[in-house]
Amino acid sequence: MNLDRIAIAAVLIVAAITLATRLVALDARPMHGDEANQAHKTGVLIEGGGYQYDPHEHHGPTLYYLAQLSAKVRGEQTFSETSEATYRIVPVLFSVVAVLLLLLVRDGVGNGPIIWAALFAAISPATVFYSRYFIQETLLVCFTFALIAFGWRYYRSGHWAWAVAAGLSLGLMHATKETFLIAVMAMAAAMAGTIAMDRLRNNEKDSNESQRGKLAIPAALLIAAVVSATLFSSFFTHPRGILDSVLTYTSYLGRAAASDAQPGGAEWHEKPWYFYLSLLAYTRKPFGPVWTEGLILGLATVGAIASLIRRDVSPLTRFLTIYTVVIIAVYSAIPYKTPWNALSMLHSCTLLAGVGAATLVQAARVLPLRVAVSIAIIVGTYQLGTQAYDANNEFSADPRNPYVYAHTSTQAVRAGDRVQELAQKHPDGNELLVRVVLPNGDYWPLPFYLRANENVGYWSQVPEDVDAPIVISAPAFQGAINERFQDDYELSHFSLRPGVILLMYVERDLWNRFMVDRL
Repeated sequence: MNLDRIAIAAVLIVAAITLATRLVALDARPMHGDEANQAHKTGVLIEGGGYQYDPHEHHGPTLYYLAQLSAKVRGEQTFSETSEATYRIVPVLFSVVAVLLLLLVRDGVGNGPIIWAALFAAISPATVFYSRYFIQETLLVCFTFALIAFGWRYYRSGHWAWAVAAGLSLGLMHATKETFLIAVMAMAAAMAGTIAMDRLRNNEKDSNESQRGKLAIPAALLIAAVVSATLFSSFFTHPRGILDSVLTYTSYLGRAAASDAQPGGAEWHEKPWYFYLSLLAYTRKPFGPVWTEGLILGLATVGAIASLIRRDVSPLTRFLTIYTVVIIAVYSAIPYKTPWNALSMLHSCTLLAGVGAATLVQAARVLPLRVAVSIAIIVGTYQLGTQAYDANNEFSADPRNPYVYAHTSTQAVRAGDRVQELAQKHPDGNELLVRVVLPNGDYWPLPFYLRANENVGYWSQVPEDVDAPIVISAPAFQGAINERFQDDYELSHFSLRPGVILLMYVERDLWNRFMVDRL
């Protein structure tokens, strides 16, 4: 029996299952405000409006350019033609690539561990949930692991192609999200720690490998710089983006270190140091089910201990242990926290969990006990799978799901559909005027759900002339709007997200025409 072929086949099967399960009903969950915001930026790019990096918001350009490619493959030429699947297919595909990359570290982690790790990565509730989210985290996880995998391959073979691939991965990390710096620092600490441990164990690299590394690292860094500069400069049409990609850390370091007193500012995202660990270990909200990825965390702990005390493990396993500890520590120390940032530490935990699972199976000396241990882990994995299913179906936009974070209400989706239905009853059709009047520009994801309407305006204060066939506003503006209305309106309410209620005013004549056709 060829264990290498079995491991390769198993990872390929898991990758296929990963793709199939993540592709199901990509449009079922409402678009989060952040998703819609980034989809709108991509829509501008799709329609030829170009892209310029914003050093204060929205992160790096890779997500937008990849989504533009997705739209092109699907034959979509305008923002209104796109759908949720256009955007969410991007992180889905890169979550599959992250599973396939395990094949590159098979000789460093082991055949058994990569099979378990592939299974955990495919079925982890948080990983599944956010791999169907149009945000940067899944891409960052994939490019980060690619850097580790390609770096390992170069370490093992010395082939320059792997160094080139590692440099490409580093450049893509930088062009994806500013927090790439945390992963790079964790890698540097892990590399230093691994080298120190190897020297203590009299396992130093030979001089040829050292000389080879001296040439490869500058080459990889040069490639990373070229890739990053190309993307941040919008393919050299906006050179300022390169400088902004560095200056941005003034903004992000300030956000990470201190509160922002403005509404919706950083203080709203401040969480205790244990937020990520408790999110993954155990969460239960009122009237909701238990959510836990304790199996992965527990097995990762076993894998980490094994990597440190066993002398027969590869340097890569020790590297992953130190890397995981450092990245958890850094993310936990930063007050500014959002739940999807847990993906970076969770992915490295799944790798160590693979090592831990294989360690426990191997520790069972007799076959019946080994089978029992394997079955126990599989049962735990099944429990993870049921959580992943619930998180992406019944609880996909439910606040009782801990991975749901200020998520859009399904009522907001229905409100967007209602606007489209009303537009068909108006002489102007999709060109009818819609006024959205909300304080502090808090209107996302409405621009996504109103993307088929060609005459939508957004105000943060009530305009003097507020009349329009449809007006969407906040209760805080209701008095001022009623004073300035000249026409008669039908009023209804809908929830934008938990705790945020909006008002929809529809001209009485338009509403009557709409209702007559529904009777």
